Amino acid sequence: MRLLFAVVTLALSVAAAAQSVSLQLDGNIFKAVGASAGRLTVYAGNGDVPPLAGTTAVEKGAVVFRPVFPLAAGVRYRVVFAPVNGAAIEKTFDGPARQSTPVARVERIYPSADVLPSNQLRLYIYFSAPMSRGEAEQRIHILDDAGRVLRSVFLPGQELWDPSNRRLTMTLDPGRIKRDLASNRAMGPPIADGKRYTLLVDREWHDANGVPMIESFRKAFRGGPAVRQPPDPKTWKLAPPLAGSRAPLVVDFGRAMNYTLLQRMLKVTGPNGDVAGSIDVDRNEAQWRLTPREPWPGGGYRLVVDTSLEDLAGNKIGQPFDIDVFDRVTERITTATTAIPFEIRAAR
Repeated sequence: MRLLFAVVTLALSVAAAAQSVSLQLDGNIFKAVGASAGRLTVYAGNGDVPPLAGTTAVEKGAVVFRPVFPLAAGVRYRVVFAPVNGAAIEKTFDGPARQSTPVARVERIYPSADVLPSNQLRLYIYFSAPMSRGEAEQRIHILDDAGRVLRSVFLPGQELWDPSNRRLTMTLDPGRIKRDLASNRAMGPPIADGKRYTLLVDREWHDANGVPMIESFRKAFRGGPAVRQPPDPKTWKLAPPLAGSRAPLVVDFGRAMNYTLLQRMLKVTGPNGDVAGSIDVDRNEAQWRLTPREPWPGGGYRLVVDTSLEDLAGNKIGQPFDIDVFDRVTERITTATTAIPFEIRAAR
């Protein structure tokens, strides 16, 4: 009898522990409140589907799951929490409500110039609101000067988003860009030197709530000469500010560079370590400026450059994207970073 009583008591305590855990949805975060350990898994929709990708942590008396991507409107999510001991519990939540008013538009596109090299590699499209996935191929078009849609311009099946679903990276087909490849010989590069084009983003593209954009977006541009020489930091021009000021350090590259990579592949180190501040990119991505959070101390500094930094054609520091087999490559940089020293001096 005592053994039976102990087993019943244990079963009741496990059941009570399970009942004390509350599954909740807080914005974009799923929580098992009242749990300090266990596995929290989230599934989107019905049927035999894989769980959502995300990160799990224990925070303030709850097991917390943060999805990698925002929740989709109109989708139901099934949450399963498996404690260390005891039976699993589950609950279903509705995703965000569908909105009917258009809120999304294309805010800007990089490169921003109206002349792009004929071996342009990537386009970056920034939206004002999270967008739906899987529509890029049918919603983004390159038109020729007669308004006809050009085919086989982008890398097939490629659609890369940032975690917020607001920045899309589209890669032009490298097979048509690299010389002596079959696609290049058969069709030529996607962009031809001297010809005019229009990039069209279709208004019918749905945002994350399933609502079309406010309006279509068009960017007219012309093809320019191919850029095949790798960027060389030794040719960059630096304009150091005066010590004691908060004027920006200005770096001119002499050519347009990859806007997105410029946000994270350059840094400045000085007498007190890395310089914190705000980054601005200007002159159609040919100029970079760092405005410090604190006034510049005088002394020696270094502009540290990640050698994976690219120009518009995908050429990296010391490494061409497209190497002609008949050309001799005289120098390659194999280090992860390279540095440009400079001085900040007081006014005379």
